[in-house]
Amino acid sequence: MTAEQLARAQQLDWHGSDDADQQAEVVARYILAQLRDAIDQRGQASLALSGGRGPERFLRRLDQAEIDWDKVTITQVDERWVPPAHEQSNAGLIQRCMPQALTQATWLPMYQGKSLQADAHYCHSLLAPLQPLDVVVLGMGPDGHTASLFPHMPNLAEHLSEQTQDLCIAVPEEGERLARLSMTAAVINRARCKLLVLNGEDKQAQLATALDTGDALKLPIAAFLTPPMAIFYSP
Repeated sequence: MTAEQLARAQQLDWHGSDDADQQAEVVARYILAQLRDAIDQRGQASLALSGGRGPERFLRRLDQAEIDWDKVTITQVDERWVPPAHEQSNAGLIQRCMPQALTQATWLPMYQGKSLQADAHYCHSLLAPLQPLDVVVLGMGPDGHTASLFPHMPNLAEHLSEQTQDLCIAVPEEGERLARLSMTAAVINRARCKLLVLNGEDKQAQLATALDTGDALKLPIAAFLTPPMAIFYSP
């Protein structure tokens, strides 16, 4: 079965696009609809964003949208432990792509520059009153990781458990991989709406494996492939 067939069989919403620009438009519209619905129902909304190369297009579309950004809190799913000026900073990407929105929204970046562990404690504290988040946007790496939850990393099973007490964890550097901060499943899987945005046939194949096997220790994204989730794919 294809990733789309497996996703639909598991009651996940599948949105296929012809190219990255079309995908960005569809993703932005979907996020905005969820945020507006949250504002209508509860007077405020929360949005957690991931980094990487994929989000830039839809982030720029979000920035141009007419929505009450002053009623929206924006934070991050994960972050490399680097300041915003660093070329690999997820916060830096979001700030470059959403300058207008962030002047109005409540912006809660993860990196504080104290220490990796101190920043993880800080992020735990900032996430606690936001539960459950309205919208969490995930990506997926070629190895099946999502957020900064990597295959076979120490204590991965605990981080992927919705019963874990930690809302944010410190991920030490390993090899060329920078130290990171990451949400855990206790935050991500409690969100009112989860999105997975991915591009490329290699990632589609990896997603199909995750959907088929459900092996979250080998492919951590598998721990989050549960409804309600919308998957946005472009080749």
